[in-house]
Formats: sequence, structure tokens, C-alpha cells
Amino acid sequence: MPLTEHVKFLARLQTQNRIQIPVEIRQRFKLEAKQFLRVEIRHIDSFHEERFFAKMKPDGRITVPWEIVWALEIKPGHMLRVWLYPEEQE
Repeated sequence: MPLTEHVKFLARLQTQNRIQIPVEIRQRFKLEAKQFLRVEIRHIDSFHEERFFAKMKPDGRITVPWEIVWALEIKPGHMLRVWLYPEEQE
């Protein structure tokens, strides 16, 4: 089941540039592994944001591309604001 509205949460960047999607969000929207998500992230102390598509892994994590990690100058342990957006219907 795809997202029906945008969702915002705080997350800590984990090793291997991964973000854990909270269980409450995964259960509420019945997100499944290998589902593609439109993601926007921003360092908590910055106004610069980046958008990308990510595939959720079976453990509920998504991987942030290294180009975005480099552009935002974030490292594992940094707090991020994360937005998940519904898929655009054409």
C-alpha cells in the first residue's frame, strides 16, 4: 500500500548511510520491503535539503546515496529531518 500523505520524522544517520523508518509509520501505511519511496532529507541544523528515491529493505531501512551524504556533509550519528512523500500519479 503506498503512502497516502506525506510523513515527517527525525532519524539518526546510521552506519553505511542508512535511515531507519519508524515502526509506527511502516505499520500505519503498511509499507512493504522492496517498496520505492520518494524521500527528502535535511540535516537538523541546516536549511539545505536533498531529494531522492530509495528502496526500503526488509529491516525497514533505506540507504542514502553517497552523493547526497557528501552534498549535505553528514556523517553517521547526525540527526536528520526526513520526509516521505506519496508516489505521484500520472
